[in-house]
Amino acid sequence: MKTLDKIIAILMLLFSIGFNLWIYRAEPTTTIDPNDNAFQFALIERTNEIWDYTGRTCPKTMLYPFCYISHLTNHWVPNWAQGYNLPYYYSHVPQIMMVGSYRMLESIIKNSLSLFQYYHLNIYLLLSLFPLSLFLAFRILKFPWLTAGIAALLASQISTDGLYGIDQSSFLWRGWGLSSQLFALIWFPLAIASIIAWTKDHSRKSYFWSIIFLSFTTSGHLGIGMMTFLAIPVICVTPVILMIAEKQKYRHVIESLIVAVRQTVILAIPPILILSYWIVPAFLNNNFHNISVWDPVWKFNSYGAQEAISMFTNGSLFDFGRFPVMTILLLVGIFASMTNGYPMIGLLFITYLFLFFGRTTWGGLLNIIPGMSEFHQHRFIVGIHLAGLFLAPIGLTFLSEKITKTNVHKFITLLPITLVLTFATFWFVVPQTISYASYNTTLIQQANAKYQEEKNSFEELLGTLRELEKNNPGRVYALRGNEGKAFTVAGSTPYYMQLSTYGIPTVLWLPETWSMNSDTEQFFIEENQSHYSLYNIRYVVAPPTKKPQAFWNKLKETEKWVLYETKTEGYISVGTSPAVVTAQKTDIINLVHLWIQSDHPKKSLFPELRIAKQEIKNTSLPHFQMTDPVTYVTPDGYRHSLLNEPPVYENPKDFMLPMIVHSQTVDMDMKYAAKVEVTTSCPTCVVVLKQTYHPNWKTTVNGKSVKPIAVFPFYVAIRLESPGLYEILYSYASLIQFY
Repeated sequence: MKTLDKIIAILMLLFSIGFNLWIYRAEPTTTIDPNDNAFQFALIERTNEIWDYTGRTCPKTMLYPFCYISHLTNHWVPNWAQGYNLPYYYSHVPQIMMVGSYRMLESIIKNSLSLFQYYHLNIYLLLSLFPLSLFLAFRILKFPWLTAGIAALLASQISTDGLYGIDQSSFLWRGWGLSSQLFALIWFPLAIASIIAWTKDHSRKSYFWSIIFLSFTTSGHLGIGMMTFLAIPVICVTPVILMIAEKQKYRHVIESLIVAVRQTVILAIPPILILSYWIVPAFLNNNFHNISVWDPVWKFNSYGAQEAISMFTNGSLFDFGRFPVMTILLLVGIFASMTNGYPMIGLLFITYLFLFFGRTTWGGLLNIIPGMSEFHQHRFIVGIHLAGLFLAPIGLTFLSEKITKTNVHKFITLLPITLVLTFATFWFVVPQTISYASYNTTLIQQANAKYQEEKNSFEELLGTLRELEKNNPGRVYALRGNEGKAFTVAGSTPYYMQLSTYGIPTVLWLPETWSMNSDTEQFFIEENQSHYSLYNIRYVVAPPTKKPQAFWNKLKETEKWVLYETKTEGYISVGTSPAVVTAQKTDIINLVHLWIQSDHPKKSLFPELRIAKQEIKNTSLPHFQMTDPVTYVTPDGYRHSLLNEPPVYENPKDFMLPMIVHSQTVDMDMKYAAKVEVTTSCPTCVVVLKQTYHPNWKTTVNGKSVKPIAVFPFYVAIRLESPGLYEILYSYASLIQFY
């Protein structure tokens, strides 16, 4: 009988995978992205460029492999918001693995498929193979084969109204395109299962796989990795909670708690050490990681207890648009988990649900948990969904066993009852899955057909911009807001989005809001010519129907678009920094807004900006400290409001800037070089690189290292005081500086 159960379970698994491969078959045929996959592919494209850059610039010595890895795990991404070192903070292993495996494949089968196609093929396979991960997780926990088979069948059947969880709308073309989650989700169930298994058997094998799967999950997606780490103490402390519920002796409870703490530390420390090269620097330099005012508040605060519970009880968390079969099975599974030896799974679901309440319910209490102060609390829906995918099969198995044991059905064995309930459940839930996926296929086919018509036009624009950037590098403005959204390629993807996907640095689109220039960039005014120089917006792309600004000079026109050029100073310019401001990163938006809307950018006046809590020291320049987003304190101790008394940091009215930029060059947006002349002594003069400031930017002046500073809006700069001719090099430093 066990052999038959095993065969049926494997058939369930194969059917589930085959079903996914069939209904999602349009995904790898995608030719253009309308969602977050555009951002994800841009990171892969940039990693591919850095792979070549690294091969060209790393010294051919024993340090060559370290240099290679260092650049791939930490490089500059210039595509959005005046650039940002995304791999420094963001999960970068998936991009490296994708590019590395693609290059290996290309070395075997030349010109077999593009990197874009390869990326979408991987998304398709990860999405389709997710049932295998859940199936193996159940087998790690030694659940019956049939329960594992049920888990595989239900793995891809969650339905929500786009809540960013483990459901179709998170990953498909018509949905959010959260492919980054897939790189972690494939390991998430295995990590949870291995942790539970180790707490039960304490074997070296279970411990080893716990560490491996924890590391893989976290390297795939830091947010999901944090959820996995939070699962460790919940799983380990479950016996303690049960002992308290059973009113066991206080001494025994304390002993069990000590064991739980020890287990938590033993499990958590190794993966943290493995990933410390990435996690530790990211936390240490969190001051340069923006918290955006443009991100909806609900992302940070989630929905609150009342709304979250309502969403769960009405079926919206698991069964949107259908009878709440999964929700019912989950509730049964919570009860069943308390009696089948796996109460930690039910407790894990409750924990994730409580965390999903978010800051709306818990307020500052969440800050007790490391990393939670800036975490998007709504993302705990992923943890809720995963725990639910464990509980629903447990619930269905429990019901099957109860029905089998009743006198009415005493002549019917467990197998047929289980199969009937399983396929009845599948019959209830699958129409919604098929309907969503079917329309997704239709939309992909329509977009592909439209893109085929416009492909040559877009590629002509892309090729033209790349050629222009060789001699006159600059950013591209392809409109903004609703106007920018309406200016699309193939009717689905805005030009600003599609251009940035292929490495063209754009402005006024925020696929990520982590750059410290993300928020204030939005104060750009299209009619203000000085703003184009401020952001080095050298090119404008607009539809033929758009009335151009007087200072836009037409370069090229087609039926779909018009390309203009504007005059800018380039990525490196000169100015003065006659004042210093100290502020926390959350207190600068109004300050910089006032500066952008003033004449200061036009006058090349760039106050120094220090992100810190402490008072300003060691400067003779005028200075003040922001105490909140609208209040600042001057050295005399008086408090002032930005709204009533904008800060004054003017140069003398007759001041003439004694600096000249003779030439400048760019190498892969990783190195910016310039020759600058200072004609007379100038204590406040600065040379500004129009890239987002980060401590990893290194600067040399005539070959000698000079510490850069941050200036408004949040750029990199160095001070030059004495007359002379200077050769200046700004270079983005990877984890280890090799040159």
